[in-house]
Amino acid sequence: MKLFVFLCFSQALLCALVCGHHGGPHDDDHDHHDQPHHKNESEALLPISTANLKLSFKLFYHLAALHPHENFFYSPMSISIAFSLLSLGAKSKTLSQIHEGLGFNTSSISEEMIHKGFQNLLKIIKEQKDGFKLDIANALFIDNKLNLLEKFIDDAKKFYRSEAIATDFHKVQEAVEQINSYVEKKTNGNIKDLLDNLDPLTTLVIINTISFKGSWVEAFNVDHTREEDFHVDKNTVVKVPMMTRQGEYNIGYISEAECTVVEVPYKGNITAVFMLPDKGKLHDAGKAFQNLTEEAWNNAMKSREIILSIPKFSISGELDLVKELEHLGITDVFSDHADLSGITEDSRLKVSKAVHKAVLKVDEEGTEASAATAVGITKFSLPQHIKINRPFFISIFRKDISVEVFSGRIINPTR
Repeated sequence: MKLFVFLCFSQALLCALVCGHHGGPHDDDHDHHDQPHHKNESEALLPISTANLKLSFKLFYHLAALHPHENFFYSPMSISIAFSLLSLGAKSKTLSQIHEGLGFNTSSISEEMIHKGFQNLLKIIKEQKDGFKLDIANALFIDNKLNLLEKFIDDAKKFYRSEAIATDFHKVQEAVEQINSYVEKKTNGNIKDLLDNLDPLTTLVIINTISFKGSWVEAFNVDHTREEDFHVDKNTVVKVPMMTRQGEYNIGYISEAECTVVEVPYKGNITAVFMLPDKGKLHDAGKAFQNLTEEAWNNAMKSREIILSIPKFSISGELDLVKELEHLGITDVFSDHADLSGITEDSRLKVSKAVHKAVLKVDEEGTEASAATAVGITKFSLPQHIKINRPFFISIFRKDISVEVFSGRIINPTR
């Protein structure tokens, strides 16, 4: 008997690499009412946010080395949630590998604290009221003949708000359609027909979905979008619709990474971070970020009036997490050595498949019409022009709870 774990991750606007909780000029402009409510919760989430960053860094540098000339993007938060949900049923070495692979220091944090941390994270996300839409859903598609332990079902519901859905995996096509329908609904139609088929021995599918829709604090005027060159490398130039607006942004030059950084805030507590390495410094900048201190970041970042141009694009991609997470030390759960006896008493369970799929969309939409045309561009006394027209890192970062939601690198926005 096999366990098939399917991890589905969806997003709508931006994703990238970020080095920590970065403040910006817009931090004080929005959601003051949320700060007292979340203060203690944010502190309680520190182990989760710390592990989140560790996982993001490890996966980022692994993917950067493995795919030096390709786009990639992912949700470290989603990976953590889905595999921590799975860890409810893991024991012995399988359990310790999952926790350590996700970035948790198991000598200083208990298993109960980890699950309560994610419980608190999901509670905060569910309570959000305005500014942006970040929805997370977890589901267990359970074979009708599989007897799951009651404690696993109860804990999955208690800590991860996971729903249990009865599934007849012997009717493979019906099971595929059932799961695809769930994924399409939970990702607001961004991911359709995700699953082609299932292993005939599948008994349990764990689904985690994330859907993000944000509104820029200041939208880009569609009338200012022009087709321009994007320099993929010294020999390759592609045409992209380039969005442009003039306004005040938190920006800086990180000399240690030879990289220009611009924070573009959404309404609410989420910020998109664009990191543009100097020409020819893409790979060096990626390595330098892992040693960058928060002090160095904060010292470099200042609020300034600039002209900002970023490409308008849409990308989808997929990761085989079995292969990727094995490089991070999570191995037993995918092998015959897996101990998932906390899910069912059947000792033959293992994860046979884990897939991460993300959808990325960047466009002008961002706020009310009045804000879309708030600032024009003139030909006189122009401020510095920051143009994201070569490979860059991007990120979506939930500032109030210090959690990176999405991370990635864009080499060619037309792919």
